[in-house]
Amino acid sequence: MAMKMLTIQEIIDKRKKLWEQKHDIALDAEYCAAAVDYILRHIELVREIKRKPYLLIELAFTIVDKNKKTVPFFLNDVQKSFLSYLEAKKDNRHIFILKGRQQGFTTLITALQLAHCITLHNFAGFTIADNADNTLAIFNDKARAVYDRLPVNLKPSEKYNSRRELYFDKLNSSWRISTATENVGRSRTLNFLHMSEVATFDVSLASLQAGIGEALTKDAIQIYETTANGYNQAKELWDSGSCDNLF
Repeated sequence: MAMKMLTIQEIIDKRKKLWEQKHDIALDAEYCAAAVDYILRHIELVREIKRKPYLLIELAFTIVDKNKKTVPFFLNDVQKSFLSYLEAKKDNRHIFILKGRQQGFTTLITALQLAHCITLHNFAGFTIADNADNTLAIFNDKARAVYDRLPVNLKPSEKYNSRRELYFDKLNSSWRISTATENVGRSRTLNFLHMSEVATFDVSLASLQAGIGEALTKDAIQIYETTANGYNQAKELWDSGSCDNLF
């Protein structure tokens, strides 16, 4: 009798259980590689991942915790709540996240773009950060380092893996990051835009919106996130009611 196919959630739950028992990142890496290999042998599971790329985060992603140890990327309650909201969202209203400290939103949104980028054809994601230091930190610590630790069988064919861009040629998919400037992101077609710490941007938020807005596809996801920083254009945007205001 044929064995019942595991679901993606069951595979994730097994990873969580293994981690709770062993706390061994090398063993976790072996499990993730085997899990990806299992999924690739079952077209139904591959299709589910393509419909819901965020499932890859708990399935195979890792992060560095506060103790500087590499651990599996298991979502906290706030992150789970956001992904549930995003899955249920039916319109294309922009999203504004007014975040508290240590909730992990920048890490989550970056991981979400990475999951889309390594899964979907013709995906173009973009992050705009408030300053050069944060631009490099997001790319190196929250994107490329996470990507580099993925199982080999999950990594697409690369064309670029530079200081600010990942580009996968066979998928024709990319994710890149830049510091906020007046002309950033223009003349590009984008499926996902993340503006990080918008309350501390040194350039006009209205000017950025006007310029980069033309690059967004009709169904693009656009997320503003920031910690509070007094009264400024980000506060005006929050108060305007033109976005879905979260948290």
